Amino acid sequence: MYLENGRAMAQGIMILIFAAIAFWVNLTIGLALVAFMGLMILQSAFSDWCPSDLFLRPIGLKKKLESKG
Repeated sequence: MYLENGRAMAQGIMILIFAAIAFWVNLTIGLALVAFMGLMILQSAFSDWCPSDLFLRPIGLKKKLESKG
């Protein structure tokens, strides 16, 4: 698995958790967390860095371009 796939998986899991929080715990908090997650996804699209890289890189995931060389 590549870093990009790990990012997408982590983002999907977090959005599902935040949606569950919005449904079962508190709508306002859940939607705020989903909005924050959306901002982080936009940020990673421009900077090619995501906070999830802090735990995905140490477990050995590399970018597609890094692993081909």
